[in-house]
Amino acid sequence: MTAITFAEILAPMTPEEFFAEYYDKKPLHIRGAPEKFARVMSWAELNRLLNMTGIWSSASLKMVLDRAPIPADQYCRQAEDRDHRPVLQPDAGKMLALLRRGASLVLNDIDSLSAGLSAVSGALEGALGSKAQANLYCSWREHQAFPAHFDTHDVFAVHVEGEKTWNVYEGRADGPIAHPVFRTLGQAHHDRAKGAVQFEARLKPGDLLYLPRGQYHDALATGDNAIHVAFGLHAPLGLDFLNLMYERAVRESLFRSAMPRLDAPGAEAALKERLAALTKRFAEMAAEPAVFEQFQAFLRTHRFARGGFDLPDLGAGEAGASPAYAVQAAGLKVVRRGQEFAIKAANGMIPIPPGGEGLVEWVFARPRFTEAELDAAFAAMPAAARAKMLAGLMEMKIVRKT
Repeated sequence: MTAITFAEILAPMTPEEFFAEYYDKKPLHIRGAPEKFARVMSWAELNRLLNMTGIWSSASLKMVLDRAPIPADQYCRQAEDRDHRPVLQPDAGKMLALLRRGASLVLNDIDSLSAGLSAVSGALEGALGSKAQANLYCSWREHQAFPAHFDTHDVFAVHVEGEKTWNVYEGRADGPIAHPVFRTLGQAHHDRAKGAVQFEARLKPGDLLYLPRGQYHDALATGDNAIHVAFGLHAPLGLDFLNLMYERAVRESLFRSAMPRLDAPGAEAALKERLAALTKRFAEMAAEPAVFEQFQAFLRTHRFARGGFDLPDLGAGEAGASPAYAVQAAGLKVVRRGQEFAIKAANGMIPIPPGGEGLVEWVFARPRFTEAELDAAFAAMPAAARAKMLAGLMEMKIVRKT
């Protein structure tokens, strides 16, 4: 499998119907033909991955039995990783013994380990503008691995082997994120908040289950074996905008200044005045066109770097390839000077044309990039302006063509 579309993942439902009726609204079970996801994962492919022993550790491969994590020393052995560091790696004999007792196997972060997994991840990222991360769950017998819970991201569960029954509950947490506020709620809270069963989905090979972020659920293998791959989609959030604004605020003296002392005369009035000034300046900065452009570029590139290697015959060249560039000057950064921006270099300041600071920061954030990647990230900027900015960076010997 080298390519798959979002429409093929959802079939027979259309993307238009999915976004109108289900996305971030309610869960969905789509039945599919048994062979629909056969190229994404299979028993043979699972064994191939497991036999790549050098990529696994007790962090990337976990085991769970009856809702409790199994200690790593019960299924791992001492080994060295590819960098010759001591690590606990899974032991086939120990694992098999635990699997026969009904343990579940969890492989984390596998979205780049095969062409099929990468293809599904890429299709989901392209359609949803979210970062896709995939975990595989393999269960034997009727032993539940995890109690009722919610995830802090949307889930697309692709079922590939055996059968598994999912209980999808009526309860849904309000926009949970991977933060202690949500991670420390406790199982007693989840059992109260999950509510009644909304529907029961018996997943078979070819089926897809969509769960919006925060939807309570649990699952149980119905037979002797079942495999599904859960693709977690991490959407950009308002908090990401605050992170962007923080990086801009650190360049402003007002935000770096110490707050008024509470024991000084007129402290309350001084504090109110300072907070008002901070609020006003934050609003002014947030309204700048450059901030909108920078955040828009962040949204366009909100996906994991995954694969992309297709090495050409360097002796013969590669016709039609997008020109590639590399940043050759180290230690550069974009700074603000009043209402303008500049590149801070060892030999002084280099002014940046109005509206170009987002592009320069984007270039500085990556050691290599292609012209096609630059065009995609700043599609809203006129092509002539992009070309002029790139030519200027090359003329200053900040960027070179590779």
